[in-house]
Amino acid sequence: MAEVGPAASRANLRTAKPKFPDFLIIGAQKAGTSWLAANLSRHPDVWTPPVKELHYFDERIEESPFGASLPRLCLKGYTDEDWYPWYWRYQASLFLEGFSRRWGKKPDRRTFSWALKFFLHPPSDRWYASLFEQGRGMTTGEATPEYAILEERKIAHVRELMPDARIVFFMRNPIERIYSSVLMRLRNLEMMGRRTEADERFFEGFFRENEVVYETKYLWSLERWRRFYPEEQIFVGFLEDIHFHPDRLLQRLHEFLGVDPSRAPGVGRSRVNAAYRETMPSRLAVQLAHAYHEDLRRLSERFGGYADFWLYCAENLMDDPPEKEEIVHPLWESWLWEEWQSGRRPAAPAHDAPDREEIQSRTLIWS
Repeated sequence: MAEVGPAASRANLRTAKPKFPDFLIIGAQKAGTSWLAANLSRHPDVWTPPVKELHYFDERIEESPFGASLPRLCLKGYTDEDWYPWYWRYQASLFLEGFSRRWGKKPDRRTFSWALKFFLHPPSDRWYASLFEQGRGMTTGEATPEYAILEERKIAHVRELMPDARIVFFMRNPIERIYSSVLMRLRNLEMMGRRTEADERFFEGFFRENEVVYETKYLWSLERWRRFYPEEQIFVGFLEDIHFHPDRLLQRLHEFLGVDPSRAPGVGRSRVNAAYRETMPSRLAVQLAHAYHEDLRRLSERFGGYADFWLYCAENLMDDPPEKEEIVHPLWESWLWEEWQSGRRPAAPAHDAPDREEIQSRTLIWS
């Protein structure tokens, strides 16, 4: 006699084809990935995990099959390079804090069950797929910015598991992105109880770190991923569109992912994990302009649009360094944007529906 009820459902799950995600937001770090994940998850046909940044392909895939939860909970003596154990504990504490606040109002046992699996079960490809099981029948995805700089062998493994996945990659002015990463590093060190003097020596050491350099080598990242995924499966976007055209950008993303834009509830207006209208040291901005000038020139040649503005900023900072000690950050809030706009401003396209070129951000949507 065939099984029925919950036992049958569990048996079906064990034998069903693994449910790998339909899309990955791979970066770049500090380029709007939290906003993207939060707003895409608002669509009724899109499911994302309760925890952003699963870090499977860059970190947990290397773990022992017996798992590493107990060492992470008990040990504190990690080096600065081995950041993930601290981040794992930080994710767990945030989840438990949020879950405890909601528990008295509306217990969410499905979310708690998911968290037990994520934080405590030993990782594997099947384990990773199981993290998306609650979204079966929907479009699922996750955002881990470190995927942008995966080794080629790991990208090949991603392609093997999910050949039809859609890849989303957003870029930000390198000058802004690196300084924003500096601020994030300082906040993280403070949370870890390691107060650090934010002096010139610290900044210069941070700028030279391999991970920081490669996270800003956007064309390098795209070239690696395009060896495994065709261009029509890769969406390339710009942080500026999140600021200037969030609704139109989200519509393009929904169409790229194959979900109905008309069912979307609209853009969540709150900016996630971002600070706007701040300042950064002018000297550091000039230093970064020199360091990334060649990269910015290549980005401008490849994409135009906002990348032209990035190059304009760098060359202006190099040729005429600001007299003031601080410069407005992000740079679209500075005088540089107004100067650049007055001389060169692309016209808005005459149609609303994006074509293939627009979907890949070769042609940008401007107001």
